[in-house]
Amino acid sequence: MTVTLEALRANRRARALLQGFDFEVQDHATAPLWFDATPLAPFEIVAARCSGCVYALVGPQRHVLLATSAGQAAIVAANLGDCLELIVAHPYWQDILCRSHGGLDAMRRLLRDKIADFEAEAHDDDPDLADHRAQLRALLGLRPPRDPMQRLHHAVTTLGAGLHVRAIRDGDPLRPMVRAMA
Repeated sequence: MTVTLEALRANRRARALLQGFDFEVQDHATAPLWFDATPLAPFEIVAARCSGCVYALVGPQRHVLLATSAGQAAIVAANLGDCLELIVAHPYWQDILCRSHGGLDAMRRLLRDKIADFEAEAHDDDPDLADHRAQLRALLGLRPPRDPMQRLHHAVTTLGAGLHVRAIRDGDPLRPMVRAMA
């Protein structure tokens, strides 16, 4: 099942559950925008994080962009469904991406070696995490992603290659979430 933004916005229960994964579905028309989205057209805000980060669908392919409040940006998923599968399966995906410096082998190793720690922390934040995962998968037709680190790596390094996003306030470019791998 393909997850559409319209279906997600219409599903009140899924929206409420996703807030526990730090993914608050937003109305594009009223969401604050602090970076220049012109080069990303078409552009539509999907969700925000409590820290002020913004998820948006960008370009004709509708890849998912994450622009962080720390001044970084990256394409993090090929589409909304892939993004939600990643967030639900691994709400700590950004920690893995940043700690591994974006290297695929390092990402896989970190996930394998530290998953118990990541999961324990996620369960501390939401003791009903396993139940919420199951509910979201049922409501939205999500599956546990196959090789999620490869998909994330591909999105950041290939789909987001050449991504240029600038802050509105000062025109400074947002930094990549990880440095380009040699």
